Amino acid sequence: MSSKTPTLVAMYDIGHWEPLRVAEFRLSADGTASLTILEPGCGHLAQTWFDRGVEILGEARYVKPEDGANFMRALLQRFNMSYTFLSGESDRA
Repeated sequence: MSSKTPTLVAMYDIGHWEPLRVAEFRLSADGTASLTILEPGCGHLAQTWFDRGVEILGEARYVKPEDGANFMRALLQRFNMSYTFLSGESDRA
């Protein structure tokens, strides 16, 4: 995982002609992560990760939104997903 902590990670559904931004994870001022679902019919994975945590690949452990920076960094791991793309967009916000 990267040592740089993103403050905004966007989730895209890339199973469309144009990538569809479906959710945003943000690092809050209190140090926890928050989730905004932008496309309710497509944000299931984002909601699941927010509710259950994101697995740290190769370590068999999960981090939750309460873990703030670690959760945000975990979102940017190289997951093997066909129709979903996560993008660190902190500098674009």
